[in-house]
Amino acid sequence: MKKRFYLFLTAISLLTAAQAQNTATKAVTLLGPPTWGNPNQPWGTRRPVTAADRALIASYRSGHKQPVILTNFTSQDELESQWVLQSDDRTDLKSCRLPENIVATDSGLQLQTLPATKCHAKWSTGSMISKAKQKYGFFEATIKAADISGINNAFWLVSEDKFEIDIAEVHYPNILRITLHNNNNWDKEKDDKQHAVGFNSKFSGNLSDEFHDYGVLWTPEEIIFEVDGQPVAAITTNGAITKAADIRFSTAVMEYAGKIPDNPAGHHMYVKSLRVYPL
Repeated sequence: MKKRFYLFLTAISLLTAAQAQNTATKAVTLLGPPTWGNPNQPWGTRRPVTAADRALIASYRSGHKQPVILTNFTSQDELESQWVLQSDDRTDLKSCRLPENIVATDSGLQLQTLPATKCHAKWSTGSMISKAKQKYGFFEATIKAADISGINNAFWLVSEDKFEIDIAEVHYPNILRITLHNNNNWDKEKDDKQHAVGFNSKFSGNLSDEFHDYGVLWTPEEIIFEVDGQPVAAITTNGAITKAADIRFSTAVMEYAGKIPDNPAGHHMYVKSLRVYPL
């Protein structure tokens, strides 16, 4: 009886995972090929997306694999036990980040944009880092971006060997930046062209109107980025990233994300769920 009950719970868990992977209300498509001005590097070389990439992404989204991380962010206690809620006040941003801006609700995670009185900026946003780390795998989150320009809505990984995989930096209304950074020599060489290999892309729909799935398949030799289940870009890493990475969600008011409105407060980033699968 206990064994049958365990198998029943396992089946329910896998079904929940499968359902969580198809939460984008309406899939968006690329308006044209992704572009980027930075040159390829030995640790990051762009390559075309292939049919094999599509098949791999589909296999992880099928619900047949067991996740190592699966959360809908509905418990504040669970959130605070499993994530580090950041506090910073960087002068290069137009917002500070405060722990109280990160809120678990019945419908998922909110990274709130609020007025600020205790930092250099007029506004505060949120930033959080997972305590768990994962080396290689498929990472996917269901996100609705803030519905104004000037807010960087980010989902990213940082490895212990100082590589940064920006799975999604979403900018209102339809811009997505996806990048691999090598931060090992940043203190000596602050030319971003030597540290970033990635893509700028525009999509058919407003990315703040509905939830969309953003993900990356990270293997020892490459990373494949996807949106709503469709691979949009790929980078060969030549085995450069060898250590585990934490998972990060963050928002920031910044000119990099477009013109900042007079009052961005009240415009939040929402995360409905996060799924992580091993290779």
